[in-house]
Amino acid sequence: MRKIIIIPSLLLAVSAAAQVGVNTSNPVNMLDVNGDVNVRKELRTGGTNLLKGSAGSAGTMLHNDSELNANDWKSVKIADGQGSMSVFSLNTVADQTGASFSEPNGSPTPYSEGSALTSDWTVLPGSVDTFSITNAVNKVAFTFQTTAQKTGNGNSAGFACGIFVDNQLKAVRTDVLIGSEGSYKIFNLNATLANLTPKNNYNVKVACTKRTLNSNTLGIGKAVNTTFLNNEMSQSVLTTSVLQPY
Repeated sequence: MRKIIIIPSLLLAVSAAAQVGVNTSNPVNMLDVNGDVNVRKELRTGGTNLLKGSAGSAGTMLHNDSELNANDWKSVKIADGQGSMSVFSLNTVADQTGASFSEPNGSPTPYSEGSALTSDWTVLPGSVDTFSITNAVNKVAFTFQTTAQKTGNGNSAGFACGIFVDNQLKAVRTDVLIGSEGSYKIFNLNATLANLTPKNNYNVKVACTKRTLNSNTLGIGKAVNTTFLNNEMSQSVLTTSVLQPY
């Protein structure tokens, strides 16, 4: 009987020292799990044969330190701004196609929030992106920058650029470019929306339209006189930042 007990004990000792695979016959680590892991109690790191590892404390996060080949717990400090929000997602897109406008004049009338994206507007094709919301408390910040240039010596050229979310106008800014042939200026549009309904893949795009051109040709995000500007210099950039409670 004593031999029967000793032999399985030796087999168990050998198995304990080998790599163990769960749902895989070829483990590559001491424990290799091919599937989901459900931890019902504490997850501890940094333990030894004599001491339990650390389970961290409230508010800390597990940190993978690849340089030291060890995992530990880190405190993450979030700025206490309004609503104590942190960045959930951030993405930037750029466009060098732009749009150009010439006579006749467009409409100089004001614009209404929520109005539909119509053929009066020209979408800058590269300034199109998507974002998602998972929390009913949120802020979505849009930052758009482009360059406007005109040809002709007319007094001024007026235009507007707007941010459309799901093809509805959410923010708009008008501007006027004054100067001689080839004159250009930087145009910025910043907007923040609050508490959008949680949803996957909102669509955001920037579109521009002409107002009063005074016989000028106007380029938005596009060089219309390459003596003074090129498409790399005049490109448009849109950054979308989603902030949600930490």
